[in-house]
Amino acid sequence: MLAEVARRLGWANAFSYRSAADIFREHAALSAFENDGARRFDIGALAELSDAEYDALAPVQWPVPRATSPPAPSLRLLGGAQGFPTADGRANFVPTPLRWPVEPPLAASRPLLLNTGRVRDQWHTMTRTGRVPRLLLHRGEPLFEMHPDDAEALGLHDGGLARVESRDGAAVMRIRFVADQRRGSVFAPMHWSDAFSSAGPIDALVGGATDPVSGQPELKATPVRVTAVETRWRGFLLRRRATPLAGAFYWARVPVAEGHAYDLAGWTPLSESLSDAWVGALLDAPRQAELIAFADPGRGAFRYARLVDGRLDACLFLAAEDAFLPDRRGLAAMLDAAVEGAARSQLLAGLPAGSLAGDDPGPIVCACFAVGLKTLQRAIANDRLTTLAELGRALRAGTNCGSCRPELGEILARHRVEASPHAREPAN
Repeated sequence: MLAEVARRLGWANAFSYRSAADIFREHAALSAFENDGARRFDIGALAELSDAEYDALAPVQWPVPRATSPPAPSLRLLGGAQGFPTADGRANFVPTPLRWPVEPPLAASRPLLLNTGRVRDQWHTMTRTGRVPRLLLHRGEPLFEMHPDDAEALGLHDGGLARVESRDGAAVMRIRFVADQRRGSVFAPMHWSDAFSSAGPIDALVGGATDPVSGQPELKATPVRVTAVETRWRGFLLRRRATPLAGAFYWARVPVAEGHAYDLAGWTPLSESLSDAWVGALLDAPRQAELIAFADPGRGAFRYARLVDGRLDACLFLAAEDAFLPDRRGLAAMLDAAVEGAARSQLLAGLPAGSLAGDDPGPIVCACFAVGLKTLQRAIANDRLTTLAELGRALRAGTNCGSCRPELGEILARHRVEASPHAREPAN
C-alpha cells in the first residue's frame, strides 16, 4: 500500500519498501549512520535482519551497536563506562528559578485553574486507542472533573453540560463530580481530538507560554471560567462512517462493532435545528438511501433511520429527555443488518430484533474483561465480597492490566459504608 501511494506521488524510488521489515532495517541502519557513540540510540546490529528474523524478533534493550551481535546481551543504556552524553559522563542537573504562571487566576473572571492530562485507557490523541471499542467502554467522552462543592456553587450538575472559557479558547464539556479533585482546580483529559468530540482538543484553551529551559507548555495551570449550559435536548446517532459533526451542539464519538456511536446534546431548542438538511447531514447516508421516520412533537421525540440496500446504514434518535431515548446497545448491534417488514417499526420503537438481553452490566469499570459497575455491585452484595482478590476470583476484574484496581477499591469501600449499620441509622 505504501509503495503504491509513493508511486502515485512520483516517489517510488524513495519509498520502495515491500514490508515492515524493510522499513525497520532502514531505521536501524540510520541509527548507526555516522554515530560514533555520541547518539545513545543505536540499533545498528539489527540492520541486517532477514524478514524471518524480523518476524521472530523479541524485545531488545538498546543500544545494540554493530559491534555487538544479537542475541548477545545488550549494553545497559547510560551504564558502565559509557555514561551520559556529557563532558564528564555524569548526569548534570540544571537548576532553574521558580517561575509563576504567566496568567494568574482571576477571582472575578477566571477563578479556577485548569489542569490537563491523561486518563486510564487512552494514549496520546487516540489515533490508535480510539479505534478500540473496549477502551472506550469505561469513559466514552472527555469528562470535565470538578470538586462537588465548586460545581454546586456555580449551579452545575453531575452529568450536565458546562461552558469552559479561558483567555485563549472555549469548549462545552460534560461535568463529572470527583470528591478527591482539589478545590479551586479542575481537570480535563488531553486525548480527545476534534475527530472524537466537539470538546476536543482541550489544549486549545491553554496559552502558548512555555518554560524557557525545557520548552514545556503551561498545561497544568490555565485560569478558566465555568458556567452551566442548560441541556434542551438529548440524542444519539449510529452510523457506519466516522466523520466529525458540525453545528452548535455537543457530541462525542465511540467506535462500535460495525460503525460508530455518537452521544448528542443541544442547548438551543430542537425546533431551531430540526430540518431535512440537518437530519440528512447527521445520517450521512448516500443519496440512494431510503429514509424511515417517526415524530412525536408533543413529547419532543424524533427518530430516523436510513437503509441502504435494505440494511441499516444509520439511525438518529432525538428527545427532550433521556427517558424518551431507547437503549442504544441493541441498536448498535443492528448496524449493517437487514431491516425488513415489521423490523422497521421495531427499529424506530427502539426494539430491534436481536437486541441485547440479560442483566444490565452498567458502566464498564474493568475494560479488559468488560465488567460493569452494576455487575460488580451485584456480586459484592450477593456474594459478600470484601477484597480485590475476591473480586478477581469471582469476575476476573482487575486481574489483567490492573489499571482499574483503584476504582474497584473505591467501589468496595463505598459498599462497606453503605452496608454499615450506622449508615442506615436515622439522624438524631
